[in-house]
Amino acid sequence: MDKPDQRLFDDDLESAEFRSGTAKGLWGVPGRDLIPEPPEWPTRILWIEAAPRPNAPPRYHVSLDLAGYRSVPPTGTFWDVASKAALEVVKRPKGSPDSRFAKVFRTDWNNNAFYHPYDRVAVQGHPEWPKAQPHLIWSDSHTIVDYLQEIHSLLICGDYLGV
Repeated sequence: MDKPDQRLFDDDLESAEFRSGTAKGLWGVPGRDLIPEPPEWPTRILWIEAAPRPNAPPRYHVSLDLAGYRSVPPTGTFWDVASKAALEVVKRPKGSPDSRFAKVFRTDWNNNAFYHPYDRVAVQGHPEWPKAQPHLIWSDSHTIVDYLQEIHSLLICGDYLGV
C-alpha cells in the first residue's frame, strides 16, 4: 500500500500544472527506456529542461528524496541515469561566477543537495533563510511543480553556462 506522502506526490504528478509543464517539454518523468522501474519510495527521478548550450545536454535528471512530501521539503541532486549515481561534478551545469545559479548548484558544499531554501538539507543549516527569503521557503502548500519551476528557471537563465 502506498504511503500518504507517496500518494500526494503521485496525485501532484497528475495535476494539470505538472502535465502542462511536461507537455511543454519543461520537465517530466523519465521513460522506461531510461528508468525501467522507479526507485523505491521516497526517491523519485525527474528530468528538467535546460537552455541550449554548447556541449551540454538538453535536460538534466534529478534524484529527489521526497520523504514526508509536502510537509517536509524535498532534497536532491543531479543524477546520472546511466550510472545510477549522482552526476559527476565535471558533468554538472555551471554558472557565471558569483551568480545565483552558481550558488544554488555549488559543488563545494554538499553534492547530494542543492544550496536552495527549498532543499531540506540546505535549509536545516540556515535558520536565517526563512526571514531573509520567506518567498523561497518550502511549505505544505508547495508542490513538486513549484520545485521544478524554480530549478527550471535557473537552468534556462542567462547565468547558466553549460557543462
